[in-house]
Amino acid sequence: MAGWDDLMSFVRVRYEIMRQREHELWFDLPTTGERTQIVVVRLVTGEDGRPWAQITSPVGRIGQLDLERTLALAAEPVSGGVVSENGLVLFRHAIPLGDTALDGFDRSFRLVVDVADRLELELTGADEH
Repeated sequence: MAGWDDLMSFVRVRYEIMRQREHELWFDLPTTGERTQIVVVRLVTGEDGRPWAQITSPVGRIGQLDLERTLALAAEPVSGGVVSENGLVLFRHAIPLGDTALDGFDRSFRLVVDVADRLELELTGADEH
């Protein structure tokens, strides 16, 4: 069972951290070809009052996306969803800390990175994020 400190140690040996703030880690990860994708992992408190790791990656600017198509494409992955925050559309997923083994995080982390990058490519044709 993993806590936030365990998760930070786990990702430090597997990924290069681009930026770190208290309870927040930023990454710029390679995806396919020359593409990269920004992803943020935050420690958040869930509605259940327990700690969760929230994994978020930008797809594009809200005013530049066909939102109906965005929602349809975001419905395809088995987990996660799209949200709007600060003018950006983000693909987001969360896993409970304490209940999840660290290897379960890695699978969710890669899912968010890969889906967000695919959505960005399909919806914008760009690699801005």
